[in-house]
Amino acid sequence: MNRLKSLIEDLEMANERLKEAVNAEPTSMNKDATLQRFEFTFELVWKTIQEWTKDRGLICRSPKDCFRTAAQLEVIEDPQFWFEFLKYRNLIAHTYNEEMAEKIYQQAIKFPPLVDLLLKKIESE
Repeated sequence: MNRLKSLIEDLEMANERLKEAVNAEPTSMNKDATLQRFEFTFELVWKTIQEWTKDRGLICRSPKDCFRTAAQLEVIEDPQFWFEFLKYRNLIAHTYNEEMAEKIYQQAIKFPPLVDLLLKKIESE
């Protein structure tokens, strides 16, 4: 199996797991699970974009670079929107307090539909 296909399958599974967490009762434990699954799904998103662009002869080396390239190739609309998710992913990795966790959770629950749309566009190419 090629690397892109493997990444797409992993991303689909991770996004389904994120949806499961998002749809669970918002207890503190489920919110923590949502944040962890968001972080993991986000990583797979940009690595999938990285591999997808590589298959098209383009190189992107960072999440921001990959989101810009994906916008140029019209698989996402606005890279700035994705930069916001990057900001929240970085906050998870470097800080933790209850107020920030709630703010990130409110953003993370918006992420799965965007991943679904991205996957649909990538798979239709």
